[in-house]
Order: sequence, then C-alpha cells, then structure tokens
Amino acid sequence: MASALFNLALNPVVTGPAYSILGLPSPYFRDPISAHLSKYIPASILSKSISGLGYLFLLGLARQTSAYLSHLSQNNWRLGSEAHRYDWPKEIAVVTGGTGGFGTLICKSLAAKGLTVICVDISPSISEEMEANPKIHYHKCDITSPEAVAQLGETVKQTYGHPSILINNAGIGYDHPVIHAKPADLNRIYGVNLLSHYYLIQAFMPHMIASKKGHVISMASMASFVSQAGMADYCGTKAAVLALHEALMQETRVLHGAPEIKFTIVHPTFADTPLYRQYQKKIDAGGTTVIRPEQVSDAVVGQVLSGRGGQVVLAAGMEWISSIRGWPQWVQQVLMVASDVGVRRGMAVKEEGK
Repeated sequence: MASALFNLALNPVVTGPAYSILGLPSPYFRDPISAHLSKYIPASILSKSISGLGYLFLLGLARQTSAYLSHLSQNNWRLGSEAHRYDWPKEIAVVTGGTGGFGTLICKSLAAKGLTVICVDISPSISEEMEANPKIHYHKCDITSPEAVAQLGETVKQTYGHPSILINNAGIGYDHPVIHAKPADLNRIYGVNLLSHYYLIQAFMPHMIASKKGHVISMASMASFVSQAGMADYCGTKAAVLALHEALMQETRVLHGAPEIKFTIVHPTFADTPLYRQYQKKIDAGGTTVIRPEQVSDAVVGQVLSGRGGQVVLAAGMEWISSIRGWPQWVQQVLMVASDVGVRRGMAVKEEGK
C-alpha cells in the first residue's frame, strides 16, 4: 500500500494535471476549485499543498527521465529493440535450474511462446507435464563442471542448433556463519551460483557474438546490494554475478564489437520457491517480504520477448536497497544495526528448529 501511494505521488501523469489545474493561472479551473477547497482547507495550507504538487511533479519527472536514461544505458544507448530480429518459434533458449522454482515457470512460459527450451538441471528427471511438452528438452548436467558444460554445449548445438537465449537461473543457498562454512559447501555454492555462469557463457556466447544477436539473463538477488549475517557466501555469489554482468556487457561492446547482444540481470527478493521454504521460518521471523515466483518468471520472459536488456529489481517496496552501496558508510551501518533484531529473531527460530 505504501509503495503504491509513493509511486502515485511521484507519477507526473497524476501530479502534472493536478498542479496545472490548481497552481497555474486559469479562471476556468483554478479559481472555482480553489474557492471550493478554501471552505475546508486554510488558505496557507492549501497554498503549500499546491506548491508541494509542483515539487512532486518535478521530482517525478526527474525520476522517470532517470529511469529512461538508465534503460537506454543498459541497451548501449540504442533506441530500438532487437525483438524484430527474433523469430520465436525458431529460437532456442537454454535455462539452467529448470526443474524447480523460477526455472520451471520460465521453461513453461518460453515454450508457450513457441521457443525451443533446453531445460538444464542436475535432477534425475523432469515432471511429466514438462516431459510431455514437445518444446521442452531436458538435459541433465552438473553445471559446476566446465567439461560437462562444454559437452552440453556441443550436444545442444549439434542436436537443436545455436541458442540465442541463455538464462543463468540455477542457484542454491546455505545458512551458516562464516566461521562454520565448509570448503565443500563454499565450492558448491560458488560453483552453482557464479562459476557456472562463466562456463555457460563460454559455451554459448561465441555464436551470439558472431551473429551479433543474443540475450544473456543472469539471476542475481537483492543480496547483490547488501549482505546479511549467516548468508555471506550466498551474498558474495550474487554480488559477483552483478560484477560479471557489468563487465560482460562492456566486453561484448568494446572487445567483441557486438552491442546488439542484450544483457539482463534480475534482482528478486525472497520468493515462494523450494529454496525459500528451506529457511521459511527464519526468513518469516526476520520480517522479510516474500513475493510470488510468477512475478520473477514473468519479468524474465518479458525481458526476453522485449528484445531489450535491463536491470530488473523485484522487491515489493524495497527497491531503494539497490542504491545502498552509494550511501555514506555510517548510514549503511545504521541500517545494518537496525536489522540486527530481525537477524537475531531469525537465528533464534533456526536454533529452536534444530
């Protein structure tokens, strides 16, 4: 509710006409309306409210202009979309982590749009529904193994053709303090959440570069922007995915001369997926907002079909967190300390559940 009101207040389409009617000279609108409102609102308050509308209009206009410029920058300042270059029934999309959470929804949605979907996961099999879908093809692969990913790449290209869409969606999480982190767990989480991105990019991007056509989507998290006790390894991988996204976009433009290739990074907060349910009691005790997984899959598929790159933040009123790294250190630490109560409550719930 608060988020909706905030967005309404900063919507220039709303504040602009309101200010034009109440604040600008107009005997047809301003004077009669002001006369009517003055019966209920003191003149001084009414005057300040009208001035406030003007400031909200300017602030909202600046906000939308900034968002538009950010959108352009994420697309190498190219005004047009690349969607016209895609014939969706002929396109191939590779989706990692395709058998659970966001992955299943993404695979089904892309298949419904006519794409050939290569569903990649470590699970022994996929659901009967997905297996029965002629547009979805399952390939079991340990994406933490560069050799296995290289073999996957050759198999996919020889069997189906060259993919134009790569969605690095697979992700895992652990819940332990740094001093208790085990080498095997660290190798696994960095392998799945980060290093696999490198391997898959190396397997499928060369043809995208050669054809100057493609879209790489990276699943990050709000954890890319802020770390939390007990999640240092997970947060570290997601911050690194953001760094990879930024560097890859510049490399593709500067080193490979292929600005047509699009890159999207998605930052969801906790969503109602199997990964969330592993830590549900702790997360709920910490007061964290949980979103529907369809919000994430719809955003990913929407980006693919738009033919545009971008940075997508899905945080249900907490989008401001994406700017936190640019704030003074003392402000960041005050916010971290303010979250201590929620962290302690979550850890207490975890200990009770043992």
